[in-house]
Amino acid sequence: MSRRKIFAAFAAVLAFALPSLAIPVTGELNIGGSSAIVGLTSLNFVCNPSITPSCPANYGNFLVTPVATGSFVPYGTDNGFIHNLTQGAQPIGETFLLSNFLMFNPAGTVVPPDIALDLTFISPGVSGQASCLAAPANGQTCTPALAVLATPSNPLGLSAFNLQNIPGGSTASFSVAGNARRISTGELTQFTGVFTSQFNVPYQAYLGVIASGGQIENSYSATSTSVPNPVPEPSSLTMLLGGLLLAGGYIRRKF
Repeated sequence: MSRRKIFAAFAAVLAFALPSLAIPVTGELNIGGSSAIVGLTSLNFVCNPSITPSCPANYGNFLVTPVATGSFVPYGTDNGFIHNLTQGAQPIGETFLLSNFLMFNPAGTVVPPDIALDLTFISPGVSGQASCLAAPANGQTCTPALAVLATPSNPLGLSAFNLQNIPGGSTASFSVAGNARRISTGELTQFTGVFTSQFNVPYQAYLGVIASGGQIENSYSATSTSVPNPVPEPSSLTMLLGGLLLAGGYIRRKF
């Protein structure tokens, strides 16, 4: 085979393989517009009919809120669906895979959508337990510890929530991580996210409700940031490496 044919074949391999490696999901995505119901071992996102007429099973919905950046800019006025979470399927402090945790509406502004977020980790809270049952005061923080949440990787049964009392109420937040997936190529980019909710009473007012098996519903917002550290699609790597080996073998035989 001539050198011209060798390099033509090599270029063809690169043309097929490189697109999957060249489009990482980057930027920031902010969502809100609906509410969530917190229980002892679950977090269920509400399907708000003013956002979409219905939702897939086990999903709530959301609106993209300002400002979307990077790869999320085309979805800046979109809506979508977000999957419920349970301790049994998505345990705190353990690695798991919840594909399509967040997905954009197939009938939204980008048709078809080319980004989905797959959840792999929910971080335990870091705010301690010293002030969880104290008399309410500004500045107090708390991460509840509940026996029902205890696992080998989370022996204290730490909740995911970081609670803080602020003037006039309290806030609750938790952190997650996973992969932003380019649907057309399968390429993965790591992301981190923070969910936040605000209340008009101290957090102590709700701890007893949750601990006794009750539920609390409140609005939420979330910010997700994808960093350009792509995990290539395995098939693309195989094609690329195979092409390199093939071209190298022909070159050695030729010369």
